[in-house]
Amino acid sequence: MNESKKISDADLAHCIKYGEKDAYQELFKKYAPKIYHFSLSYLKNESDAEELVQDVFLKVWEKREILDVSQNVKAYIFKIAISTIYDFIRRKNIESAFNDFAQVNFSKSSNDTWDTVIFEEMQTTLNDLVTQMPEQRRKIFRLSKIKGLTNNEIALKLDLSKRTVENQIYRAIVFLKEHLRNESIFALLFFYLCYG
Repeated sequence: MNESKKISDADLAHCIKYGEKDAYQELFKKYAPKIYHFSLSYLKNESDAEELVQDVFLKVWEKREILDVSQNVKAYIFKIAISTIYDFIRRKNIESAFNDFAQVNFSKSSNDTWDTVIFEEMQTTLNDLVTQMPEQRRKIFRLSKIKGLTNNEIALKLDLSKRTVENQIYRAIVFLKEHLRNESIFALLFFYLCYG
């Protein structure tokens, strides 16, 4: 890849699609600084922005097999960045909301260990409910809500119709809402995770 500066984004994308790590590294060198500054403008924290850059390019690599080489690669990377920034802020909101709730309901004094235990218990409860779903619904829900794939990407990955994906996500949310409605702490987590 010594002629990397002359290689177009489309050619890099084509190489990445077929697992060429040199091309992936070139794309990283080209766009990581731009994603970093873009992320920093929203997150206002250098270490968070650096972490986000790693997350974005990890997603590019993980999704390489479904990469559409005919589309604008720069726009694709920034679309992932925007989605990742949203997820990052939402995760921070979950933690913040939980900490606020825990401070009011569990202890007047700060107890980080206890807060962590309760937060992990919340996540475990949600994960346990997800594992109770039928296999296909569970897989679709995780790809959507945890991996951050779009309905179209999930449909393509699992060889399903978009309508089937939408229906399964809807049923998953109804199931979780039904089981979480009497649990105020868990309902709070669920709300931010799925709707925040």
